[in-house]
Amino acid sequence: MKSRTNKIIVAIAVLILALALIIVGVRVITNSSINKDQSSNSAISKSSREKSSQSATTSSSSSTSSSSQTQQVQWQSLDLVHQIAILIQAAFPNQNAKPNNQFDFASNYWDMTGSINNGEIHRYVPNADSFAGISDILSAKIRIVNNQIQVTRPITAPFSVSIDQARRNYYQQNDAISYTNNLSARVVTPARLAELQRK
Repeated sequence: MKSRTNKIIVAIAVLILALALIIVGVRVITNSSINKDQSSNSAISKSSREKSSQSATTSSSSSTSSSSQTQQVQWQSLDLVHQIAILIQAAFPNQNAKPNNQFDFASNYWDMTGSINNGEIHRYVPNADSFAGISDILSAKIRIVNNQIQVTRPITAPFSVSIDQARRNYYQQNDAISYTNNLSARVVTPARLAELQRK
């Protein structure tokens, strides 16, 4: 009888020990799973943050690129005579491209030979000195390289200005646009300018 009681006690003890081991095992597995989930969530959160940061950087870069493209489109969308009118003012930034008492602005004629990116601007004012019957001729070589208008004139040192700056100076404010529109009306073809010079 005593032996049987001992066996029952041992069996109960073994059962309790097995249950205890199972509970500990379940807790270890659960904690491990939670830690993995947290680690996974942390990695996802980090990845999301990185993607968000990349997206913000890309968006900022796109915005800068878009702004730059907008400026280029504005220049490219201008017709040729308005582009030439802006280049005239960039090449002759003082009084030569503006109405003044010395020259009758309505008698100023301009042309551009070559191309808009590599050409030469000429101004002709017939009978600028009415007493001597002398006509006035000006010229400037223009090259546009990397958004820079490079100007070479016979009597001044070469200089440059960006297309964006020229556009802001001569085609942004209402009075500048109005003046550029008036100047563009004075732009003629090279053949027409040569004809005027022959008269």
